Amino acid sequence: MLQELIIKVQTNYAGYIHKVKESKDSSAYLRLKKKLRKEAAASSFKDCYWVLTTFVNYFNDGHLFVIELPRNSPQQSDSLRQFIKTESFTDEQLQQFRQQKITDPIEGIWSDKDQQLVIRKTAKNKYQALTIANTNKKWARGMVKMEIERTGPGEYFITIYRNDFAAIRFSKVKIYKNCLLPFGLYRFVREYPSHPESAYVHKNDPQMPFFRQLDDKTILLTVPTALIGKNILDSILYRHQKEILSTENLIIDIRGNLGGNAIWKNLASVVNTTAYPPLKNPAEDDFLLLASKDNADYFDGIASFFKQSGDSTGIAYYEKLKQTINQHAGTFIGFSFYDPKIDTAKRSIYAYPKKVALLTDKGTASAGEAFVLSMKANSTKVVQYGDNTWGMIDYMNINNRKIDCGENAVYYYGYPIFFSPTTKDSPINPTGIKPEVYVPAGTPDWVEWVRKHMSK
Repeated sequence: MLQELIIKVQTNYAGYIHKVKESKDSSAYLRLKKKLRKEAAASSFKDCYWVLTTFVNYFNDGHLFVIELPRNSPQQSDSLRQFIKTESFTDEQLQQFRQQKITDPIEGIWSDKDQQLVIRKTAKNKYQALTIANTNKKWARGMVKMEIERTGPGEYFITIYRNDFAAIRFSKVKIYKNCLLPFGLYRFVREYPSHPESAYVHKNDPQMPFFRQLDDKTILLTVPTALIGKNILDSILYRHQKEILSTENLIIDIRGNLGGNAIWKNLASVVNTTAYPPLKNPAEDDFLLLASKDNADYFDGIASFFKQSGDSTGIAYYEKLKQTINQHAGTFIGFSFYDPKIDTAKRSIYAYPKKVALLTDKGTASAGEAFVLSMKANSTKVVQYGDNTWGMIDYMNINNRKIDCGENAVYYYGYPIFFSPTTKDSPINPTGIKPEVYVPAGTPDWVEWVRKHMSK
């Protein structure tokens, strides 16, 4: 399985060319492959996760990863439930837990829209999350929902058991805003111990955007993830349009937003100060990619949309792109996404908000970083506050593929399809996007600090 992953990464991932083939010294990469091949030969199917993850982690690219996606079926659910541990945890124990000293940021009571968990320490650097309540009645009180290991300062390895009891593992998980724990499709907010930042999280669902009027001059919009439909964010904007377009200061908090979908268009239009979109030279390509069969298949999926709509020009565009990819396998080629209309329409420029603070941290990644770059490029109102972003933007758009090896139906890998022409000479990933104004380390309430700074 490792060998198949190595071949796929070297064939599909442009970062391999930049970071290994074009490197002056690739000896570290060669040593890693040799070491991991020995480990893979002695590993069980379950332990193969560590070998595969260690390999992709070499490239230090959040868009290149291995994930477990076990089959989901009623039979699996029944067969796996017997492996879930259950601990006694009474109301009295819960009350005692609320009074004890917390020694690690991950300890406490956490929840999402479906469940409430208590995360407690079980040994040095070891923790478990016990179910307190769950809307899924199969999950009874005391059942272990997560097993956690602290692998470094503020960094954790988490095994979470899905609602069908299948185990999925996540490495390099971190807590953001002192109260948010996001990984994969999951996002938990800490209820106890309480923290000032908890006041800026949607109480019923930490995945949802949050709106609040902080004072007569400042409003806050928190967008904790882009793994939501664009319509959800748009509905918030529509509901609070009057306040947004009549208040002097707007704080957009995207800390811990690890990316997802393209949900930002209407939010960006609120603060835009560019009357017309910059004209693009049609002869210039927007992106580059490493030509490969898997990348050609990716665009075949996009072409299917135009087949459904009957757009013959769009179909022909992607058929030609596929042919170009297939004819130049192993080389970099340029491309742009097909757009049936040239966008030259005039943009609305609103008097309010007058000042916009874009609040970021090292959990702002991928689509979140794309939003930061777009906002700073198209609005003179925007000032970035907080901390550097993650640095997950040089290589973009994920293609998920199963690792073809025997009967494997669990391990998949994701890799980014394309990259900007400026990536090699001016990469963002090594540092992330730097803010104009850093929030001082140790500040308990970043939103309040930014509110005061904007009012000066």
